Amino acid sequence: MNQIESGNMEFEKIDGELDRFSKIREDIDPGHEARKIILIYLLIGSIWIGLSDKALAFLFGDLEFITTVSTWKGWFYVAITGWIFYRIIKRSLCLYQDSVDIIFENYKGLSYTHKELIRTEIELQMKYRELDESINAVNVSEQRYNLAVQGANDGIWEWDVANDVYRFSEKWLSYCGYGPDDLDPTINGLRSMIHPDDRNKAMEILETYIADKKGEYQNIFKIRCKDGSYKTVLSKGVGVWDDKGNPIRMAGSHTDITKQVELQNSLKKERELSENIIEESANIIILLSPKGEILRVNEFASKISGYSEDDLLGRSALELVSDERQSDIIELYYRLLEGEALNSMEEKLVTKEGEYLDILWSFSVLHDDEQNVRGIILSGTDITERKQMEAMLYKQAYYDDLTKLPNRALLASKVKELVKRDVGDGSGFALIYIDIDNFKHINDIHGHFAGDEMLKHMAKILIAMVGTKGFVARLSGDEFIVVLEKIRSREEAVKLLEAVNQSIKKPWIYMEHDFYINVSSGIVIYPDDGTDLDTLLKRSDLAMFEAKASGKNKYLFFTERMELNSKRFVQMESMIRKAIENKEFQLYYQPEVDLKTGKIVKLEALIRWEHKLRGFISPGEFIPVAEQTGHIDAIGDWVLNEVCEQVNEWLGKGLDAPKISVNLSSVRLSRTGVSSKTMDILTDHCVSSGKLEFEITETAVLTNEENVLNSLLDFKSRGITIALDDFGTGFSSLTHLQSLPIDVLKIDRSFLMNVLNNPKEESLYLGVVSLAQSLGLSVVAEGIETKEQAEFLLKNNCDLGQGYYFSKAIPAEDIELLLKKGVLEFDR
Repeated sequence: MNQIESGNMEFEKIDGELDRFSKIREDIDPGHEARKIILIYLLIGSIWIGLSDKALAFLFGDLEFITTVSTWKGWFYVAITGWIFYRIIKRSLCLYQDSVDIIFENYKGLSYTHKELIRTEIELQMKYRELDESINAVNVSEQRYNLAVQGANDGIWEWDVANDVYRFSEKWLSYCGYGPDDLDPTINGLRSMIHPDDRNKAMEILETYIADKKGEYQNIFKIRCKDGSYKTVLSKGVGVWDDKGNPIRMAGSHTDITKQVELQNSLKKERELSENIIEESANIIILLSPKGEILRVNEFASKISGYSEDDLLGRSALELVSDERQSDIIELYYRLLEGEALNSMEEKLVTKEGEYLDILWSFSVLHDDEQNVRGIILSGTDITERKQMEAMLYKQAYYDDLTKLPNRALLASKVKELVKRDVGDGSGFALIYIDIDNFKHINDIHGHFAGDEMLKHMAKILIAMVGTKGFVARLSGDEFIVVLEKIRSREEAVKLLEAVNQSIKKPWIYMEHDFYINVSSGIVIYPDDGTDLDTLLKRSDLAMFEAKASGKNKYLFFTERMELNSKRFVQMESMIRKAIENKEFQLYYQPEVDLKTGKIVKLEALIRWEHKLRGFISPGEFIPVAEQTGHIDAIGDWVLNEVCEQVNEWLGKGLDAPKISVNLSSVRLSRTGVSSKTMDILTDHCVSSGKLEFEITETAVLTNEENVLNSLLDFKSRGITIALDDFGTGFSSLTHLQSLPIDVLKIDRSFLMNVLNNPKEESLYLGVVSLAQSLGLSVVAEGIETKEQAEFLLKNNCDLGQGYYFSKAIPAEDIELLLKKGVLEFDR
């Protein structure tokens, strides 16, 4: 009998008792029963009392007996009524007892049931709490799941295969730009989203999975978003089949792997690119094992080394370096294996043919997951040509291309090293600045090729003379530097220069021409004359310049006076610049006189400078500085402009202004020729061609004959006469009297000084006058200071003269008074 049947019987028993008590309950009326009992009691008592006494009286006459019988009748009545009440009370008490028993039993049952109910309630409460916690856990899990789904790029999909209902999660629909109702909710909706190139294969994989009924479904394809773009997705899921093997449903996820696929494609391309780079690279790439064996080489490594790839694989990398370098390379390799970071290094590679190539190597160490060295990649760049280029550039940077001597840069480096060394041992050295005299004439007359050959000849002489005592450098142009190391006295430097001079006394033969070379030199001693190259060069240059200025073909040691003169030169240049800006120059005029009549036939314009602090500054002091610094151009144009204005002013006053002679700087004339500004001045002032004469010196012709001749011809075409000034000094040549387009010859005053006392000089002077006149030149004697000189010239047919005997140079206003007279008064 099971628990269910036992429970049913118990319920039937309880129902029977309940029916019995229900009937009893219905029959019991406490008030009615109580009245009923009392009435019966009263009725029986009344009948008993009334009938018994009468019966006794009727039956018995004995009063005592009747009394006794009455007593017993009373007790009988009591007994009878007692028994009746006993039965009634017993029946009531039995019913009560039954009720109490039933109530007790029911109470016990109710108590047990109550306890069971309480226990059940507690269990139900516990179950409820567990259920509530489970519900909360499910809700939290669902929330977490929803958050995970919403936060990830994954989309959930479900396919009710039986009913062909295909659903995407809202997250995925939104991710792809679709709304809930934008897609067909069947498998065709998915099919339409798949890229045409992927569609057939993707659906085939899905159908194959359904047919196989096992494993996990996985597929990769591109799906179209609403905006027309495509995303590559990884579709994963599982299926459920019924007992008959029919698919019921599938569910899974879509993961956007577009970036991963792009990355894979990119990595694939990069890998392919890397392979191509390695194979096509113009660098040597070699993979070595930790033991130094060659595991792989690229094509370029094979090509440049001369070995095939098969020849190199398995070989030791040491076979590609020279024997004497192998021990160093082994040490280097072990340092790499021990983790030392090494910079790139240059090392020669020995080819199969035994050729040595300069290679710039870099190193990359490969490690496994446990950081153990699994190989080393060598990357090498062939720098052979670069090294050759560097060597060539080094020569170009530090050596003179023509003479192959060290240049200024290498000179600086060598001198710096000497200074460091000599500081330690206390010895000094001499620096000699050598410049070839008149070298420009060689270039101008015989061409630059001849000049280059002379420079190479000079370099050979200096190298031979210096030997191992020092070194020679070419500074620039025709300037050389000789450094004599560890000299103890100036005499050692002098001895070398005398040997050089002795050697160059021998003529240098070029193109069947003999050339005699002279040099001017400046000498400085370290550390007495300077402790750095700049100071030594500057001071030796000053000494060399002083040697040139004092006649050339000599050497001079530097002195403090030279530096003082240099400072004065700089100061003078600054003063000239300011004088031009402030218009401090003035023009004075000195007459040229007809010795026969005393008439002023010409005026020579002479520049004067009255400085506000130094007073009068001679042209002989500032003109050379102006010529060296380029200020002579501005001064020359100013002089010409002033002369033109002065002539126009005198003409405007009605004066018979004579021709004015203007000195042209030989430096300016040989350097630039006739400037456009000079021509503009002549054109703007419209000075009569008969009123101007330009004086030049032979120095200009010697410096740049072509420029000078072109300028002179241009002047001549404008009607300007040309005078050759200071004839008889410097490089005077009778040839120039014939070749130059000159009109006037001005004989220098030095010729006239001794003509009255020296017959030879008299003959020479007269010969020059006669020659010039025979060439159709007008002759002007300069520097006439005495009556005797004037009479001598007049006597010997020299008709024009100039000098203090007639007038010194005077300002324009004073000349104007002389012009009004027209004739100078002097003893004739």
